[in-house]
Amino acid sequence: MSITPADEQDHAEGDAEKQADAMKDQLRKDVASWSAARSEVSSRDVAEATVPVVRQLPSPTAKRLKRPRPVSTAVVAGDAGKKPFRMSYDGVTEADYITYMITRGAR
Repeated sequence: MSITPADEQDHAEGDAEKQADAMKDQLRKDVASWSAARSEVSSRDVAEATVPVVRQLPSPTAKRLKRPRPVSTAVVAGDAGKKPFRMSYDGVTEADYITYMITRGAR
């Protein structure tokens, strides 16, 4: 007696359905355990929150600590003569270029 292709398809579909059902059951179990763990944590947090927290305020006479300022580096004599990089606007001054951009409506 041989198995027909239709019987093989039914058998494959049945296996897929069984596997899907097993996965759904596992998901239900996972959700139930996560929900239980979450409700347990939240009830514990509620119990901790009912205890009043006492904060000690610093006395008004206490001075704030000042951060030390970073040590400034000495300017090298060779770099003093160079100008920093500036954008060139095709021979137009920066002020003229800004007014040109404003008249065009740029922000």
